[in-house]
Amino acid sequence: MLLDFMKLQKQVSGMGRRSFLSVMAAVGSMSFISSAVAADDPVINAQWAIFRTKYFHADGRIIDTGNSGESHSEGQGYGMLFAATAGDQTTFEALWAWTRTNLQHKTDKLFSWRYLDGHNPPVADKNNATDGDLLIALGLVRAGKRWDRADYIQDAIAIYGDVLKLMTMQVGPYKVLLPGGVGFVNKDSVTLNLSYYVMPSLMQAVALSGDAGWQKVIADGLLIIGQARFGEWKLPPDWISINRQSVHVSIAKGWPPRFSYDAIRVPLYLYWAHMLSPELLAGYANFWNHFGASALPGWVDLTNGTRSPYNAPPGYLAVATCSGLASAGGLPTLNNAPDYYSAALTLLVYIARGEGGGM
Repeated sequence: MLLDFMKLQKQVSGMGRRSFLSVMAAVGSMSFISSAVAADDPVINAQWAIFRTKYFHADGRIIDTGNSGESHSEGQGYGMLFAATAGDQTTFEALWAWTRTNLQHKTDKLFSWRYLDGHNPPVADKNNATDGDLLIALGLVRAGKRWDRADYIQDAIAIYGDVLKLMTMQVGPYKVLLPGGVGFVNKDSVTLNLSYYVMPSLMQAVALSGDAGWQKVIADGLLIIGQARFGEWKLPPDWISINRQSVHVSIAKGWPPRFSYDAIRVPLYLYWAHMLSPELLAGYANFWNHFGASALPGWVDLTNGTRSPYNAPPGYLAVATCSGLASAGGLPTLNNAPDYYSAALTLLVYIARGEGGGM
């Protein structure tokens, strides 16, 4: 089911004509996103084979090689999405079985965010990470459609239902998506991570349920992304804060004020979901092209313009190629990825590009 055009028009009426038309184009592409089960793509399949060899453990875990070998719901979601896209049913089933057994809550359908192998207990923190929940759900839908598994679709519907019920709240006029169940809401403000708005997954939630709550989460998320642009380059920070009284959007305290590790996914998810408007694209393009493909920073401070003393990994370059970098050339391959996260970003770009991401 597509979004209700009239309701969405009302919600985004303050965005300006060009931004509104960009959102309408995104909505028009939802039928593509919601039904997308990528045909066999030898390029994507080859990159998935590299990812699986480097980061998949035989027990069903994706190993985050950049964080001491831990596993987490984000990585499991990426792995499930990649395996389903590549048609690797055996690996998908191993990933889902391990995830369901080791991370899924007993009291709801969400997932603990981190698993530490060799620790007792390995899941000490039961808090969820909403992006992981949404990625797992998207992987399940893709697998359910690809292999005609109604049980996977039903599992995804249950996850989406609990995300909407437990991980959204009203802040002034906005229905926001909380990053997790604990630690992000106080009496004065709410802390959000805009990279947790996995737009293709949110669009899939609408397509499955038609729930007006999801429609508002998407529309309000786009409005917040449009406001959360800071510094010389008008980029989103990794974490933002919304004042619960004034609804003022600011860079969140307690985290470095950077466009960095998390926020790099904001343009990627918008591109994949056909939501990267010309206004937003211009900011990213100016940033990437100022530094060039050979000198992209790993982060930039949005308060003073300071850049990282090191260059960005290949995964960031992959994201730049789909969000305005003019001199990128071809996509990097996963053979050159220094760690799990860079590899995941790169493979996501391969998939998004293969499925017609853009506007």
